Amino acid sequence: ITFMIIFSILLIIAYQYSNTLLSSALNDAKKLRSTNIVASKNNANNVDKQDKEKDIVTASEEISEIQAEDKESFGRLTDNIAVTDQIPETQTKDNKDTEGRLIEFTIGKLNGEDGDEGRVVIQTRPSWAPLGVKRFEDLTVESFWENCHFFRVLPKFMVQFGINGDPQTQQKWRAQSMKDDPVGFSNERGTVTFATSGPNTRTTQMFINTGDNNSFLDKQGFSPVGKVIEGMEVVDRIYAGYREEPQQGQIQKKGNEYLNPNFPKLSFIVQAKILD
Repeated sequence: ITFMIIFSILLIIAYQYSNTLLSSALNDAKKLRSTNIVASKNNANNVDKQDKEKDIVTASEEISEIQAEDKESFGRLTDNIAVTDQIPETQTKDNKDTEGRLIEFTIGKLNGEDGDEGRVVIQTRPSWAPLGVKRFEDLTVESFWENCHFFRVLPKFMVQFGINGDPQTQQKWRAQSMKDDPVGFSNERGTVTFATSGPNTRTTQMFINTGDNNSFLDKQGFSPVGKVIEGMEVVDRIYAGYREEPQQGQIQKKGNEYLNPNFPKLSFIVQAKILD
């Protein structure tokens, strides 16, 4: 009996000890599993973080490429022709001193006075508007500008010219409209730009920007072809008394036979020539 009691006590002790060992082992296993889960999560987070960082870098590079392309692409905002709001940075800096050709205008009847003449020199910029520059230079070579009047003059905005005094000469060039150039430079004061009545309608009419706030013309597709580099003080003396009174339709039809008797004070181009 004594032996059985002792044996039972030992069994109880052994059972309690085994339960203690098993509980300890289970706790260790839980801790190990928990550690593995945390490590797994950390690794996953690190990988995800690296992937996100890689994605951010890739996206940043793509954005930079898009922005670089945007700086090189430009055109019209209106008339269903694409344009960007920004003029290319390389073109906004007036630093191409040797580009294009020099065209000299001798302008008569400044301030509406006979015998009052002045000299204006325009530098063409093919990188701004190659098609427009070619037309401007071709018209100069053909002596088209001589005796053309500044028939529309709005102070602190623009002076417009380019309807030939001979209706037959005007008709010849009026039939030769050219495609639009993308806007390659802003319409700042002193720039020379072709007038237009819609998409791809430029022919011979041009204007010189005399205002300081004409950049709104950029978004309308008016593309400068050059800039006055000498004689803006002469441009500012072009007679402005008639404003917009001369009728373009009558000028097209009758030329200087209409302008000379009706608007005798209009300033006009005495001579135009290429200097180089």
